[in-house]
Amino acid sequence: MGTTTIRNIMFFMFILKSLAIQAISKPFLEQKNVINFHKSIYHPKLDLNNVCIEKLWKKMLGGKKKSLSGKKLSHNHNNKKNTVITNINAEELRLKLNFLNQKSQIKILKYNSIVHASVESYLRMDKYIGRIISLSEFYFPMFEEKLENHRLPKELKYLAIIESNLNPIVTSKAGAQGIWQFMPETGKIYNLNINHIYDERNDPIKSTEAACRYLKFLYKKIGNWELVLAAYNAGPGTVNKILQHNQNKKDFWGLWESFPKETQNYIPKFIAINYVMNYYKEHNISTYYSSPYKYKYKETALISIKEKISLKFFAYNLNISYQDLILLNPKYLVDLVPPGNKLRLPKNKILLLKSKEGSFFKKKNKN
Repeated sequence: MGTTTIRNIMFFMFILKSLAIQAISKPFLEQKNVINFHKSIYHPKLDLNNVCIEKLWKKMLGGKKKSLSGKKLSHNHNNKKNTVITNINAEELRLKLNFLNQKSQIKILKYNSIVHASVESYLRMDKYIGRIISLSEFYFPMFEEKLENHRLPKELKYLAIIESNLNPIVTSKAGAQGIWQFMPETGKIYNLNINHIYDERNDPIKSTEAACRYLKFLYKKIGNWELVLAAYNAGPGTVNKILQHNQNKKDFWGLWESFPKETQNYIPKFIAINYVMNYYKEHNISTYYSSPYKYKYKETALISIKEKISLKFFAYNLNISYQDLILLNPKYLVDLVPPGNKLRLPKNKILLLKSKEGSFFKKKNKN
C-alpha cells in the first residue's frame, strides 16, 4: 500500500472521528488534500477509501432534527397527535390509491395485500421517510423538469427513492452506481462516462437525463409501465424471457411468480412510496430532518472550468463550504478538476467568481 493511500486512509479516519463530536468546520475545509474518493472503481480490493467516503456522505445526508420554526422537537409517543400512524385499513388504502391512480399517467397504483404490506413497512420507517422528503426538496424539481422534457410521467421520480434513497454516490453490491443506479455498461450506452477523474453515474443531472432516455426506450419496447419498471430493476432481457415463456400473460401481477424476488417487491415498493410521499402528513410523519443542501436546485448553475483547479482552493477562495461543493458536484472522484469540465455552484458564487475571475486564476497559478 502506497504512502499516499495510507495518508488518505488516516486522513479520513481523522475526519470521521471529528464528525462524531462536532459539525464540519473551516479548518477541515482548508486542509483537505488531493483525494481519490473511489479508488475501488479500478482497484476493487483497495476499498477502504470508498468505505470512508460512504460513511462521510451518510453523515452529510443523515440530516439533523429541526422543526420549521427552529425549535427543538420532542417525539412524544404518548401524545396521540404526534404518534406516527403505522397502519391503515384495507378499504381506506384502496380508496386513496384509487384516487392517486386517477390522477396518475401510468395507471398502475392499484391495491392488493402485497402493496398493503409494503405501505405499512414504509410507514414504520418514519425517520427514513423524513430524511427522504427533505432530500426530495432539492432533487424533485430537477427530476420533474427532466421527465417533463422527455414527456414522461412525473411520478417516475419516485423510482430514485427505491433505487438509491436519493444518495448520489451509493454503490450496489452488483456495481450499480448513483441516484438512478446505472451499471457501467448501461451507463456507457447513455453517455455516462467513467474515468479516474469522474464517474458521471454520480452526476444527478446527467444520470437523470440518462434514466429518462432509458425509461423512454423501455416503454417504447415493452409498452406497459408495470413491466417497464420491472425491466428497469431486473433488466429488459429478464422481462423478455418471462414474456416468451408466458405468452398468454402480459401484466406484471399475472407474471409475478416468474420474477426474481427483488423484482416481485419492486412494483409494490413503487406504489407504496407513491402513497407515502402523498399522504405522510396524515400519518403524522414529520419532515424534521433538514436537507444537507443549503441551496435549492434552481439557485445553482453550471460553470465551465477553463483551467485545472482544486476543489479545496475553489471552495476557500469563493468562501463556500467544501462540503457544499462536494454535495453539489458528486461526480468528481478526485480533488483536482481538469479544464473543459463543469462545476455546479450557487448562483451568487458565480457572480462573485466573475467579479474576481482574473485575480482568482492569477492567484491559483502562483500557488
